Amino acid sequence: MSGSSAAKRQRLSLACNECRRRKVKCDTGYPQCQNCRARDDICITTDPRRPGVEVTREWMELPHQPSVAGGKERQSAEIYSGNASHNSTVEATTKSIAVASPGDMEPPKTPIGVSPVQQPYNMAFNTDFETDRIKMLGGSSSQCLMKSLDVYLMAARIPAVSSGSRYGMQHAEEMTIPLGLSMPPVPGPCQLEIYFAAFFNRIHPLYPLLDIDQFKDAVRKLASMSSFADMPRDQIPLLASAYLVISLGIDESMKDFTGEATKYLGAAASLLGHVLSVPYLPVVQTLLLFTIAYRGRNKDGMGWQTLGIAVRIAHTLGLHRHSAAHPSSEHGVKQRGKQLFHARIWAVCCSLEKLMQLESGRPSSIGNVDCDQMMSQAQQYKGTDFLLWHMSLAQYQGLISQHIYGHQSGDRTSRELLLDTARFDRALLSWAAEIPEEFRPGNGLFCADHEVHISAFLATHFHQTMIALHRAALISPVMSYKAEIDLYCADDPSKVRLQSGEAICVSSARSIANIAIELSDRDIESRILTAGPLLLACVVLGISLVKYPTKRKRLQATDFELLKACVDYTANQFSRSGQHANFVEGIKTIYSQVKLYVDSKAQLPTVAASSHSTSDPVATGHHQTLPHDNLDTSQRLYNNRISLQRNRDSRTSGSGLPTATNNGVLYQPVYGVGDADFEHQESIFETSMSTQSLIGSNTVGDGETIYSGPLPFENLNVEEVWNWMLLAGTGNTPTTFG
Repeated sequence: MSGSSAAKRQRLSLACNECRRRKVKCDTGYPQCQNCRARDDICITTDPRRPGVEVTREWMELPHQPSVAGGKERQSAEIYSGNASHNSTVEATTKSIAVASPGDMEPPKTPIGVSPVQQPYNMAFNTDFETDRIKMLGGSSSQCLMKSLDVYLMAARIPAVSSGSRYGMQHAEEMTIPLGLSMPPVPGPCQLEIYFAAFFNRIHPLYPLLDIDQFKDAVRKLASMSSFADMPRDQIPLLASAYLVISLGIDESMKDFTGEATKYLGAAASLLGHVLSVPYLPVVQTLLLFTIAYRGRNKDGMGWQTLGIAVRIAHTLGLHRHSAAHPSSEHGVKQRGKQLFHARIWAVCCSLEKLMQLESGRPSSIGNVDCDQMMSQAQQYKGTDFLLWHMSLAQYQGLISQHIYGHQSGDRTSRELLLDTARFDRALLSWAAEIPEEFRPGNGLFCADHEVHISAFLATHFHQTMIALHRAALISPVMSYKAEIDLYCADDPSKVRLQSGEAICVSSARSIANIAIELSDRDIESRILTAGPLLLACVVLGISLVKYPTKRKRLQATDFELLKACVDYTANQFSRSGQHANFVEGIKTIYSQVKLYVDSKAQLPTVAASSHSTSDPVATGHHQTLPHDNLDTSQRLYNNRISLQRNRDSRTSGSGLPTATNNGVLYQPVYGVGDADFEHQESIFETSMSTQSLIGSNTVGDGETIYSGPLPFENLNVEEVWNWMLLAGTGNTPTTFG
């Protein structure tokens, strides 16, 4: 999406073990090479120089060297990492990825025992080669699903949509602040009351961090001071908190990202070093306000840093030790009211930490979240307790994060993965059922006007969590995914929900998009509503449309309109918050590239059946059952997959061209797009295949290309798709996407 031409890839891959054994050319396709897909072999690559160390083939984009006339525009590149044992994570990362200078691209030395073509399986890096800045990224659903969407598009030789994501790091992770202290005066009484009202009526109900009356009195005293230069050290956290509340209040009251609010946020940031020099309860409150303010401006990377410090200090204060079920008389805080106040500050820590952990895939510094720490019923907040619902959702978000990110590939079987997914799905449904009807996700936004934004927040993050939980079903072929559920979860009460995982993801994405559209139409803005879930919804809708390009025409038309509206709203939110223009343009290409894909499919002749593996093989008469009474489940699944593979082979003519009954799909090249436009893309699938029975490529008519055979992920079972998501998840928070 940049105007400059992309740099040529440097190959970091090896042929897979099967291709080396058979002495055939390996296309290093991802997640399986074409030869292994054709034979339904397990595609594993090991480095012959280091036997036994499994690796995953990947590509690295070299930086484009900016010309002298081109200025000093920041150029970033992603390094997508491969598979390795977890033990060598830190040393391998720091030594094999570090770049000495923008022009020095010599291969770095590698520690003995670590393959130069691998990185830890769940790690990736966003690297700014001009400034030598590197960020390790987690495994977010946005990035994982964006890469999956890229796979579908690039199989049809349509440019990927994620190449603009690299430009998101600077905005999310950095902020320009004055070198010297910036201490603007507190606004006058009239303006101050407006900002107080906006903050305490709209943000404080969800994040009750402050004693309202005490804080207001303290800030009014600050407003009467002529200068803050001689302020005692212990009062600096109060001043920083005042600036942050004012900044949030300005944006909240103006319903926009304002320069005045930016000024006060920068002033608070300039005091951060002084704030950290007195690490007690007021500092935890200040740091949590920083996190809310940064997230509200889509600076999730910065918010993650301040939140981490807040949690560390909270641990030293014992905020995590409050318990209604097991009270301690030895706790430093004796008064019930103060215990509740401290417990709620810890609840804010937990709620933000687990929410951001799920969004980013980064490790959490909070082990377990327990709503017992919110104190007993008699001590709980009087009124609508949004934080209690937020924290109870955070419990499940933390467990789901462990379910998704907390295991290495091969740790669990397909059955274990599916049963865990079913268990957490039931837990999320139970959480939603406990929410009062006017705030319950899925029921629409019909609560009181002053609470609509909080209701939208809870619903959006509930749906985002559902998408993260069921994301494997979204990219998997429907019939093979359902077949495994029939094998492994026949008696599970959540079987129907599991089989509907793809529909759950798409329905959740539609809900997020509809919420965004309604908020836009009602002119509702809030700094607690971030753009990350909106980006995820756009990606999910895009995947759904490319998986079914010629079916469900009426629903497809509706989804296209929904996708366009959501993409426009999301791009506008990022743009207004100051995100890089190339990142914003990258979001807009989600709609245009998906539309190009679907339109190109609509122009092609209709074939008898589709090889998407999304139509029921029983309905098409191609299903074949093998006797397996005496076989274990893994062998039965293997036989089922071999059966489907043989059916595909038998329906292909000897010439390699699809016949009238071939379960194939026709692909059309994108006119006006040459090979040079694909140089910077990952070479996942190529049309030149040694097995014509699986992918036939012949010219028909005026440049049209017939592409038939298995599409991405068709031959992968649940466990393999799950591992693909770990490998593809270069994970970042949505705003640091890439």
